[in-house]
Amino acid sequence: MSPRYVGRHTGGHPHDPNAPKASPPKPPRTASKPVDRRRVKKIALWVGLGACLAFSIAVLIGLVQGFYEMDHPPGGWCQDNSATCVHP
Repeated sequence: MSPRYVGRHTGGHPHDPNAPKASPPKPPRTASKPVDRRRVKKIALWVGLGACLAFSIAVLIGLVQGFYEMDHPPGGWCQDNSATCVHP
């Protein structure tokens, strides 16, 4: 009676002790450019600066709209310190 698995798995082929231990040659890789970290950092910097600029512009637009709404209130109510407020 022989054991089902003893030692190293050979994939169904008997192990030849005289076989060379070198791995089979790997297929050639396609020529891929290495990642340039400086370029990635520059891209990340410009994306971050663009996001900050967009956020700043959105805040400024909100402030301008808020100040406009103070002087031109919807519905006809007015504040006492408004320059365009007409008191009846």
